[in-house]
Amino acid sequence: MLRDKFREFSRDTSSIGQERVDGVNGLADALIAAGHSENATVAEWKDGLNEAWADLLELIDTRSQMLAASYELHRFYHDARETLAQVQHKQKQLPEEVGRDLNTAEAMQRMHTAYEHDIQALSAQVQQVQEDAARLEKAYAGEKAADIRRHEQAVSQAWAELRGSSQGRRRLLLDTVDKFRFLRAVRDLLLWMDGVRLQIEGQERPR
Repeated sequence: MLRDKFREFSRDTSSIGQERVDGVNGLADALIAAGHSENATVAEWKDGLNEAWADLLELIDTRSQMLAASYELHRFYHDARETLAQVQHKQKQLPEEVGRDLNTAEAMQRMHTAYEHDIQALSAQVQQVQEDAARLEKAYAGEKAADIRRHEQAVSQAWAELRGSSQGRRRLLLDTVDKFRFLRAVRDLLLWMDGVRLQIEGQERPR
């Protein structure tokens, strides 16, 4: 990766360069201390060298910061697209079937509870995208900031839709299970009443 290669280049260059600059500075100091006839020229060259070295270090630092910022922005775009794809995939996985009887409806309810735990794991990714977008928007302006906002809004909107769909399905399954439980209770009560009626009708009538 370009950023890592430049970081290594920057580290090596700074280390080797500083060692060489220190060596030349030491040589210049020794010449000046010995009262060399060209002291003024040596001092001038020493100052020029140190100024050039400081400029080069500043250039390296600026380039490092630019690469770091570029890497962070591209990582945000990648994370936002990946999170959006995962949220949309989970949305497509949401079934419409609610069950034909109490047993299947309760099974669907258990499956949906597991599904909700599964999508909850995505909330940390969504939150990270939102936090990164808020931070990056402050560092950029114009079209770049607007693009960052669009990526964040796409993720936030898809996440809100997924949560809404999931909550709606949970309520629907709860209503379905309650309905089947009610129907089972009614059926059991009707069977019991039929049994009582048969017992009554089966008894001998008084003479």
